[in-house]
Amino acid sequence: MLSYHSIGYADAKARIADLEILLMQVTADLKSARLSLCRELAAERAEEAVPSEEAEVETLPPLLVKTLATRRISRLTSRQRQVMELVLAGHPSKNIAVDIGISQRTVENHRAAIMRKTGASSLPALARLAFVAGWVDPEMHDVQ
Repeated sequence: MLSYHSIGYADAKARIADLEILLMQVTADLKSARLSLCRELAAERAEEAVPSEEAEVETLPPLLVKTLATRRISRLTSRQRQVMELVLAGHPSKNIAVDIGISQRTVENHRAAIMRKTGASSLPALARLAFVAGWVDPEMHDVQ
């Protein structure tokens, strides 16, 4: 076992940070494994259909749903929010790149980060999330 005197303060602090990250990863892995096991068990029993994540969200109070959606969107950088707004307005990556003066590949990277940070699995899911958070006004993008 290492003592306080055998390593420097900076090294100890770095090791603690590494352990915290490892703990978060293990916790996430355990949650994922638990969900998988529950789904497998439900499928084996075939008593009830396995609830989807959307069904679980529907059972939450509306204020909590809005708070969770707002938190997910707040994880985005200002540039990612700008790209998200243009994506939800229906603009393709190529046009977004020209409009905001970055490369198409950078736009695609932003789109991937948006999907990852918000947990959205598709563009319609992202649109629902933005709407629930009050971030998108449905009348703002009327079809002409």
